[in-house]
Amino acid sequence: MAERPTFRWRAYGWLVEALSFLHYAVLSRFSQSDEGGTAWLNKRRNPVLPGPAAGRRIWIHAVSAGETKVAELLRSELLRQDPGLSVVLSATTYAGHARIRAIAGDAASFIMPLDTPAAQQRVFATVRPNLLVLVESEYWPAQLAAAADAGVPVVVVNATVSERSFARHTRFPALCRLTLMRADRIYAQDAATLERCIALGVGRDRLEISGNLKLASPVRPPGQRTGPPLITFGNVHRAELPALASAIAELARQLLDVQIALVPRYPGRIPEDDLRTALGPALAIITDAKDMAGSGPLVWLNQMGMLSQVYARSTIGVVCGTFAPIGGHDLAEPLQQGAASVYGPHVERQRVLEATLAELAAGTHLASAADLPAAVAKLLDDPAGRDAMINRFATASLAAEKRLNEIAAALRARL
Repeated sequence: MAERPTFRWRAYGWLVEALSFLHYAVLSRFSQSDEGGTAWLNKRRNPVLPGPAAGRRIWIHAVSAGETKVAELLRSELLRQDPGLSVVLSATTYAGHARIRAIAGDAASFIMPLDTPAAQQRVFATVRPNLLVLVESEYWPAQLAAAADAGVPVVVVNATVSERSFARHTRFPALCRLTLMRADRIYAQDAATLERCIALGVGRDRLEISGNLKLASPVRPPGQRTGPPLITFGNVHRAELPALASAIAELARQLLDVQIALVPRYPGRIPEDDLRTALGPALAIITDAKDMAGSGPLVWLNQMGMLSQVYARSTIGVVCGTFAPIGGHDLAEPLQQGAASVYGPHVERQRVLEATLAELAAGTHLASAADLPAAVAKLLDDPAGRDAMINRFATASLAAEKRLNEIAAALRARL
């Protein structure tokens, strides 16, 4: 940060503190994400950091649970290629931290501190990474300045630059110089992101198309389930319940031999009385996935970190965050667990992945929640069609896995 006047960085730090307080202490009360609050703000102000490693170390940062999928895959491949390497993970959100903590444990995971100069300098002084890897679109000025001061190269993987982000960087070129332009290498998800980076001034020699690395997870073979069909609604948000309630009631009326499970984005955040008002008094609310089998036809699972396991038992996964203007979650997660994937109209944060699934004819994109009963019934009646969708996705997944392995090798070469 030596190239910037000290007062400017201090003012930036004050601004980050003020806006963070506004976000977590005030605006989060009205947010559809149910994430925030002063307790989380305090954790971000003073996170527990891993100590230095004995050898080389890579720090991978992801924003939330969706991005941590790539972080997990990359970490696994890096350690497979070099078991002596230290790889630490960080995340910004509660859901993201819960996932990386489950992946890497407390000793190799931490909450991303606020982007103040002092906080970011502390991270680099304590963690001492040899390489910083950012997943997708999390670019912060103080973090990247601290990396430059510490002599730590920065690589962005699975990078995205949306039209909205591109417009913001175009309006504020100084922000782009302090963030995206500092990256030593950018692996873009698609050609559109690459072209936007070039338009913003990133050198073509620092750019490469990787494809979507979220596809790189091994795919569970379809058709390996016992018992009645399970339809799982994953990452359900409070704001979606009004739209989903009537569709779920119709599914339960039409399909007497299936179980419907709902797994919320933020377990325990919605009062049980509100849930039963929306979904009916027969709703079973449980806190352990092991109890699902004996809990009746309609189940709400208040347990963090279990969605992938529940999808693995499912015939169809309905990806939520898409039936209200939230933007969606990982549309491919049911497919990777061997279940058909269905999602609603609001996929604004999943545009690249949605386009990939559309090209593969591997997902079912609905115009509204009212279309759910007919779409689910059609998929249940066509097991060969479901399997074909999953198998087409599995073929694309193998190609993405090969690309991820190549990128892991390239990252190790930078150490």
